[in-house]
Amino acid sequence: MVDFAKVLFAVVPSGRRDVIDGFGASMDKCVAFADLSTPNRLAGFIGQCAEESASFRTTVEYASGRAYNGRRDLGNVEPGDGPRFKGRGLIQLTGRANYRQAGRDLGLPLEESPETAARFPQAALIAAWYWKSRGLNKFADARDWRAVTLRVNGGERGLAERELYTNRALHALADLRGALLAIAQEHRDKAKGKTLAAAVASAPALAAAGMSATGPTLPLFASGAAMGLVAGAFAWGVKADRDMAAMLEDAARDV
Repeated sequence: MVDFAKVLFAVVPSGRRDVIDGFGASMDKCVAFADLSTPNRLAGFIGQCAEESASFRTTVEYASGRAYNGRRDLGNVEPGDGPRFKGRGLIQLTGRANYRQAGRDLGLPLEESPETAARFPQAALIAAWYWKSRGLNKFADARDWRAVTLRVNGGERGLAERELYTNRALHALADLRGALLAIAQEHRDKAKGKTLAAAVASAPALAAAGMSATGPTLPLFASGAAMGLVAGAFAWGVKADRDMAAMLEDAARDV
């Protein structure tokens, strides 16, 4: 049995934990609804959801939705329909008409209670509904991620990230432990790179601060402050990468 929460963690370890866990717990329903019966279909679906949800950070469109007011092409015919039916779900559902149709097909009261579209399992099932209604399995079977992206996004925004996430999902579905350890090593390498960069950056920061000073005591103060800011920023980044690597290694041990 696939541990989908860990697969999703391997795809985007920086994602919000509640989104990853909610999506993971909903994946079996998505698989059944959209016939995600092969690794290519699963990986393509996960990769698109990852990009569309801002790397598993949200199930609600960041904008207010006011721009959708009066959009009859979206079925927004009543005052306030724009914000009421703003984008929600892992692949964001937008507009009264789409909420109505998805609700009918999924057997959910989405038009009556649009805010529930942002919660799990609904947020995941909406993505599965979108995937199925657009016939995306045939493009995933051909590993045509550009064609999938065009039908999800309407363009090619984020194509490189979508392909990266899809490839990570393929790796995780085939070898979950190996995928987790590979991403952990990436973070350890980033931490090493940032440590080196901190050392290289400190000298120019010191020189720049000294050259810009005009008073006899300012160079020492300014250079110290600049170095402190540089060191602090790099130290935070190094710690974040090391902590993430440790979390991924812990997850791999439990596979």
